[in-house]
Parts: sequence; structure tokens; C-alpha cells
Amino acid sequence: MPPEATIIEANRPPDGLLLSTIALPLLLSGADNLVLYANEAAEAFFGRSSRRIIGEPAQSLLRFASDRLNGAIAARESDISAQNMRFQTHGAQANYVDLNIATPIGYPDCRLYILVPRQADRDQIGEQTDGGKQQAMAAPAILGHEIKNPLAGIKGAAQLLARKVDPQQAALTDLIVHEVDRIARLLDQMQNLGRVMPGQMEAENIHELIERAIRSVRAANRTMPAIDINYDPSLPDVQIEADAMVQVLINLIQNAIDALAQTDDPQIGISTRFVMGAALRSEGDKGVRLPVEVAISDNGPGIAQHIENELFSPFVTTKREGQGLGLAIVRKYLSQMNGRIAVERDGAGQRTIFRIFLPVAERKTSI
Repeated sequence: MPPEATIIEANRPPDGLLLSTIALPLLLSGADNLVLYANEAAEAFFGRSSRRIIGEPAQSLLRFASDRLNGAIAARESDISAQNMRFQTHGAQANYVDLNIATPIGYPDCRLYILVPRQADRDQIGEQTDGGKQQAMAAPAILGHEIKNPLAGIKGAAQLLARKVDPQQAALTDLIVHEVDRIARLLDQMQNLGRVMPGQMEAENIHELIERAIRSVRAANRTMPAIDINYDPSLPDVQIEADAMVQVLINLIQNAIDALAQTDDPQIGISTRFVMGAALRSEGDKGVRLPVEVAISDNGPGIAQHIENELFSPFVTTKREGQGLGLAIVRKYLSQMNGRIAVERDGAGQRTIFRIFLPVAERKTSI
């Protein structure tokens, strides 16, 4: 029996209450990208029965304004998370959706598509431009707290069910347990995203904080690429919150390590320098000078084109086990410390570079 047939059979257990009752539209496609399964929420979303959905190419049902995203679906790319994408399929219930694409465990030729309908004007979580969006940032922390308890129950039920189902259905219970664990990790990150940065900003030596971050990352990774360090010893102290800054640096260094997983001769570069004229200025802002630059680079393959414009938005990632919140937290913490971050690709040197810009600590004057 081919894997696709096994999945279709396993997707419809006797009680019909696994995938069919999930409240979000869900599609499953096979090796030829034809839809093998559509749950009841997908039927309602597309306005057609599962019989009319099954057998359709995934790319014909999932059509977006973004050519890059359409190309990724047609090319059967996996592990994609895209937010607030304009949906163009006729008859669908929403004009904008969040899309998650994953590869089911044990079935590398299949793709699982999960759609989250949303409003076109819904605020992006993590933006820092006004009070309303600050409230939106707090929502994930509250929601995460309320979801964790039922998640534990779902995981326990799936583990009990795994003892009773036949081997063909065991893959589904394993998938449920794996996804519950992933969602729990995601909620932990969401709570961090919604939490106001603790502590007071003080004068700190940025090089000491970089070394703290490197030690922490080394302890968390069995192997580490070579790190080329180039510090400017004349830099003044910066006005930041130390623990938040260390977390920013850990996230960026870990991102570089992950990007180099398939790279021959992997290398990470960390440098600091004083940049004359660098400043932050936004609407209604008098301006803050940001002359201290920290650059973290890697010689990995670079940022995937379909996410480069949303790189710092929550839930945007190409990592199979990623939650897409690391860079959103980086941007949030830096914004709270009056810092900023930018990313660029050095075509000549074939390196991806994240640049952090920080304010100089205020000098204390004595009377």
C-alpha cells in the first residue's frame, strides 16, 4: 500500500474525531501535490465538499497575491510560515490568511497546509509604534497561559490513545504529541514576546555582554563553527538592559549557527565599531544617536526570498523546528532599549550580516 493511501486511511479513524474536528482549514497533499485530505473546516472555508477538493492540485486551491509564496507551494517547499497573506482563491471565506506548511513525520513526500483566516487590518503582533499595538503584544502572554493546561490534556489523551490504536494509526498519535510539544514551546516564546522587558537600562560594556552570550551558546551546542572576533576596544559603554541584550545576542548567534548547518567551512563573524552619524528617527521622535554598531555575520546560504521582507515578524521561519519568534523578540528588545537592527547580504563576501545599532551611555557629570 503506498504511503498516501496509508495516510488517507489513518486520517479517518473509526470515531472520526481527530483531524475532522480541527477548527482551522487543513489540507494534506501527496507526492504529486494533489490534495489527499480536507477536513470539515476546509470544506466550509472553500465552500465545497471534500469530494470536490480531493484530487485538486494544492497550488490551484492555494493561490496568493505573492508570486514567491505561490512558487513555494508549487515547488512543494515545506516548513513555511507566512503571515497576513492576501488570498486570491475564488469562493474562499477570507481575503487574508496565515499559512503554515509542514511535512508530516514519517511521510517526506506529503505536505500539510494549515490556514488561519484573519482580518486584513489586523495588527501585527510585535510592532512597537503605538499603545494599541503594545496591547496586542501582551495578548500572546495571556493566551499562552490559558492554552497550556488543555494542551497537557491533549498530549496525555494522545499518549493513551497510542496504546490502543493499530500501527497504521500510530503515526497520527505521534504527530499529535509532537505538535503539542512544539506548540508548548511556541507559547513559551509568545509569552516572552508579550512580556515587557524587565530591569533598568544602565551603562554596560558591550564586549563583556558579547562574551557572556558566546559562553551561553557554546554551552547549548555540542559543536560550534569558528567565530572570528574583531572588537573596537575604544568603544564607549552603551545604555542598555544587560540581560535583554545578552538574549538578543544569543538569538542572533544561534540563528547564525542554524544557518550554517549544511555549509562547508562554516564561519561566524562578530565585530564592533563606532559609526559616525548613525541615528534613530521616527515619526514624532526627536531622534536618538546610535553610534555603536555590533555586526554578526555568517557565510551560510542567506535568507529565503519569500520571507526576507517579513524576517522580523512573529511566526516567520523556514526552520523545521523553529517557532519564528527569535528575531521578533530581538527587534522588540532592541526597540525597548532605543536600539535598532538591520540585515543585509554581502554579495561579494557571500555573508549575511545582522547589524545592531545602540545608544551611547550618558556621561555622569560631577559638580
